Amino acid sequence: MPNTEPAPALLEQLIEAAETPPVAAALPRYTLRNAAHALLPQPPVEWIISGLFSAGSVSILVGEPGSKKTWLMLDAAVAVALGKPWLRFPTSQCPVLIIDEESGERRLARRLSQILRANEAGPDTPLFYVSLAAFDLRRVDDLNHVYALLEQTGARLLVIDALADIMPGADENAVKDVQPVFMALRGLAEKMGVAVVLIHHINKQGGYRGSSAIKGAVDVLLQVESKPNSLAIDCRTEKARDTEPVIFSAGFFYSEEKVRILSAGMFEQEKDQESQDNSDLSMAETYVLRRLYQYGPSDVDQLTRDPELCTSNAARKAIYSLASKPIKFITRVNEQAGTGRGNKAIYALTPAGQEILQMNGDLRDLQMMIFRNEETVPINYPDETIQNENKLSQ
Repeated sequence: MPNTEPAPALLEQLIEAAETPPVAAALPRYTLRNAAHALLPQPPVEWIISGLFSAGSVSILVGEPGSKKTWLMLDAAVAVALGKPWLRFPTSQCPVLIIDEESGERRLARRLSQILRANEAGPDTPLFYVSLAAFDLRRVDDLNHVYALLEQTGARLLVIDALADIMPGADENAVKDVQPVFMALRGLAEKMGVAVVLIHHINKQGGYRGSSAIKGAVDVLLQVESKPNSLAIDCRTEKARDTEPVIFSAGFFYSEEKVRILSAGMFEQEKDQESQDNSDLSMAETYVLRRLYQYGPSDVDQLTRDPELCTSNAARKAIYSLASKPIKFITRVNEQAGTGRGNKAIYALTPAGQEILQMNGDLRDLQMMIFRNEETVPINYPDETIQNENKLSQ
């Protein structure tokens, strides 16, 4: 009687074909174009987050542990899902998919709930996530699962945390290990029209970890810096293909129920965007007012030394802006000392400054934290003291 069982090699192929979703395989490998096609009117860049992440792009966000890089991207994901500006970047509303291989479902769900509540987002917000799926994007079947998830959710923004986890066992420093992952992600981004953003870690020297092929493969490399006990998050693009390099900052405000990440003013080359109205304070101006409210009269050096939420240059500009407004919010208290060499100008809050700070700052909601010598310092208000819980994490 003849043996009708398939050969072992054929059996393995049949099993693999049955288990592999035919998503990527159904897409053409390439299309031959010519000069006539290139000369046709081309569509403009389709921004998902204007000036940062565009449809069809692959980008990477890098930072050290505790730099709040995951918080930052979760906040960006919620903003895109809602179609609201992220910090001061306009967004294009679309569904968002998060592939989490690092936090785990419990931690990720808790963090997302804090950010969703802070943004007043409801349960119908088009944001989707999977945790600890152990995807290895060097494997065709795992890559096809990601294609299927994008089709199922309609997501146009894909956030992956983190790069090392989707290439398990690979050598980040080896081009032969890194390049296949980025080639796969490039094809996925282009074919599905999504913006892919990977979260990644930095090395001991402060640069991104791994092969130079990583920087070569991405459209945007965004570096995030923030000390674990600081409210300030500083970001800058180390590489940008379709846009100008940009520098911006944000403020991180934590509570058990909500986590807010607020714009500290977008600026380029240390240019602070000053307020156009006395009742609309910039983050640098708010910092100066709060610093004076907490510590009392201070000189310029004290006010501009390692400020939270802004650069030293922005804080310096804010001092002169607040002192020169039609309604002065701060005033120099040692004018009799003159402006000669060695005579430092000392500033203090005016009654109008105290009033605008309490009226415009929404102090209870922001729970402003100011740290000195790495210790938490309470902010004293007329009726109570708000003590920060100091629960900052990555």
